[in-house]
Amino acid sequence: MRMLPAAPVILTAPPRGRVLVVVPHPDDEALGCGGAMIQHSDQGDHVKVVFVTDGAAGDALGYYAGQDYVQLRRGEAQRAAAVMGVDDLVFWEYPDGKLADAQGLSERLEALFEADRPDIIYRPSTLEIHPDHWALGVGVEEALRRYTPAIGDFCYEIWATIQPSHVIDISAVWHRKRKAIEQYQSQLRYNDYLRVIEGLNAFRTLFLLSARYVEAFRLGNCS
Repeated sequence: MRMLPAAPVILTAPPRGRVLVVVPHPDDEALGCGGAMIQHSDQGDHVKVVFVTDGAAGDALGYYAGQDYVQLRRGEAQRAAAVMGVDDLVFWEYPDGKLADAQGLSERLEALFEADRPDIIYRPSTLEIHPDHWALGVGVEEALRRYTPAIGDFCYEIWATIQPSHVIDISAVWHRKRKAIEQYQSQLRYNDYLRVIEGLNAFRTLFLLSARYVEAFRLGNCS
């Protein structure tokens, strides 16, 4: 017998602990879980962000030809992180667009978990249709199958929605999330992510009608 999915847990604040955010490209952290990151930072949690690819494929029309585009995107990430109150950033620089071909990604992620011992991670789901997002979601799930300590494994949503297990009101920090996204002018030149994410976070208020903006997450297996 098929069961009705449970309604998501409504969080008034994110869970406390050491936070690790793993993202495919510079901008995915602000888009997918920027509100939660700000709230973690505001409540004193240590937040570390690992940018897995170098973002080099994000200028398909060559607007930034002749510039150090990877460094440009890194600078955007650093400015966005400053807006969100985060200063622990790591750049792995896997080739953008080819993460599915990366050798040893899940092993490197497992080593990261072992070294950092996070209490909470935020990462893409395996429902994502962008190949780098999907590959990172798969890599995290493979690493977590071998990683024994308990961990809060939260999937965020960007290119595909998830069946949420938890939602959190980010209305009070939306202006800072928006400002963080605005730092990524190289990406906003191609896609109106502000409109897209504002719409997504507004849509998620169906679970919390008193809010103006809500981020949704799925805890555990996100397939």
